[in-house]
Amino acid sequence: MKINIHIVDNTDDEKIDIFCREEHRERMAEIAHELADGSRKISCKKDDKTYRIRLDEVYYIETVDEHLFIYCENDVYENRMRLYEAEELCRDTLFFKASKSMLINIRKIENMKPSLSGRFEITMTNGERLLVSRKYVSDLKKKMSL
Repeated sequence: MKINIHIVDNTDDEKIDIFCREEHRERMAEIAHELADGSRKISCKKDDKTYRIRLDEVYYIETVDEHLFIYCENDVYENRMRLYEAEELCRDTLFFKASKSMLINIRKIENMKPSLSGRFEITMTNGERLLVSRKYVSDLKKKMSL
């Protein structure tokens, strides 16, 4: 595989053109989406400091008592936006709605299994366990291509 990088001036748009065989089409599209998703960021606060966190570093986003929390591998941040605004920011990324109060990054899922009452239990790569509401299990299966 050859990789060519061309420098453009500030007036041109940056772009990625991918040339691949048909059998590699899906994987190349995944790679392109990973690049695009990794550059998107969300502003948040922790200890009176403001941070810009890349979406690909976020494990999940959850609202608790009208506060939005952003969970990364070892840290928890807070943001003033509402969950529907976070959904909009994460649209077309690898996040899915797991309940009426939670969005989960599918790239951070280690494993999952059916749980009680039609729900799914997810274990994240950092060991945290989360539940997917029965209402959103089909969305999870679609995102995970199950």
